[in-house]
Amino acid sequence: MGGFVWHELTTADPDGAAAFYGGLLGWEAETFPGSAPPYLVLKAAGVGVAGLCAAKAPQPAGWIGYLHVADVEEACRRAEAAGGTAVAPAEEMEGIGRMQLMRDPDGVPFVLMTPAPREAPPRPPEGTTGLSVWDEHYGADVERSFAFYAGLAGWTKDSAMDMGEMGTYQMVAAGGRAIAGLMRAPEAMGPRWLAYFNVPSVTGAMEEAERLGGRPFFGPQEVPGAMWIAQILDPQGHPFGIVGPKG
Repeated sequence: MGGFVWHELTTADPDGAAAFYGGLLGWEAETFPGSAPPYLVLKAAGVGVAGLCAAKAPQPAGWIGYLHVADVEEACRRAEAAGGTAVAPAEEMEGIGRMQLMRDPDGVPFVLMTPAPREAPPRPPEGTTGLSVWDEHYGADVERSFAFYAGLAGWTKDSAMDMGEMGTYQMVAAGGRAIAGLMRAPEAMGPRWLAYFNVPSVTGAMEEAERLGGRPFFGPQEVPGAMWIAQILDPQGHPFGIVGPKG
């Protein structure tokens, strides 16, 4: 418990997005039974790792993460007391779980989720192409962001890196495993969460993203663990990250 258990993209062009991410990350799209308009479950190694649907108010277009909490209503009360905002009432999806759309003190959207059953859903093996492996928060104050999410999901501080004028990059852990990083928002990025997905080659994926109509705007850059990252705008203008070996 305490990490992001789902990532979802809402966009004005679901078919175009499915083609882009399928070509780049190898995701296979499968329509969730009974969903109208269609909700696409994006699968890596046969396991659902993300969702895709048409843009829907009040959820803003773009990628959003679902944060695993023990009790949605209780977590919502703590979030509001710490400066967050409930954007919509909690809702229940039979067999899926209970969810509530929120904004944190920086105005960044995220979803509180208690899965049904309450354990996190299964994940493909680590290293699988297309698997979400990291989330990065850009906000005004790293310590405030940490206190807010730690109060909701029990996060603890992991290692931190001094980035000079950009301040501290604080990694956080859930269940003893580093899952995310918090940093001050660069002016060009603004407050947001950014999800990173596995690729077998960062430079190769950057080239493929351009071929498919996306636009890399950062990287490749080496990160701890002998891995590399890059950040990309998809054809609809939604940012996301990739991580993997450079070549």
